[in-house]
Amino acid sequence: MSIGSFSAAPRKSLVGYVEEELRNALIEGRLEPGTRLVTKELADTLGMSITPVREALVRFAATGILTAEPAQSFRVPALNAAQYLELSEVRKAVEGLAAAKAAIVITAVDIARMEELLAQYLAAKSAGEPHAALMKNKEFRFALYSAAAMPTLISVIETLWLRAGPGFNYLYPEERRPLTVHVNYNELLDALRRRSAGDARAAIERAIDDGAKRVLAAINARESSSAA
Repeated sequence: MSIGSFSAAPRKSLVGYVEEELRNALIEGRLEPGTRLVTKELADTLGMSITPVREALVRFAATGILTAEPAQSFRVPALNAAQYLELSEVRKAVEGLAAAKAAIVITAVDIARMEELLAQYLAAKSAGEPHAALMKNKEFRFALYSAAAMPTLISVIETLWLRAGPGFNYLYPEERRPLTVHVNYNELLDALRRRSAGDARAAIERAIDDGAKRVLAAINARESSSAA
């Protein structure tokens, strides 16, 4: 990904704005594993001084989301298979809990919004627009998790997605073909309409498993290529 896809900052807390831009890019999978972020280049793209950009990047590095490198640069870590598998197992436990809780309290308005987002997600995939698809996938999933009305749980899920999100790039490119259904997501929506906490949890766990299999296959292929 080119860092040129970041947008200029509005007139508000500059460090907070940079953090939000980076957070969204990571969670939505717009920053690929191994992407190098040079402080000055990112500052120029955002139209601001180096200081707030460096502070935001350092904060992410302090939590292990990014790794610090020489020459005022940072990098999105490339997870190995064991690390990604562990993340997936933790995500299943946490996101499954959120799905189960959401199924009990979700409203018809929330479900209608998720149906709309699913349609947009499928349209983006059918059109061969991976970044748009990744963004809509994130919006769909967090619409579900937000419906659980558990702020602490949402915070934990966001942290996990900051680490796992770059790996979502391995889900693309795919063959471009018309898509009108997403089995796991359709089963999830059906479970939500029936207010079945167990089925909602199972659908999310399957979605995480299915995605992890494809990401792990790509990671293993990358590691085999590097070894060769």
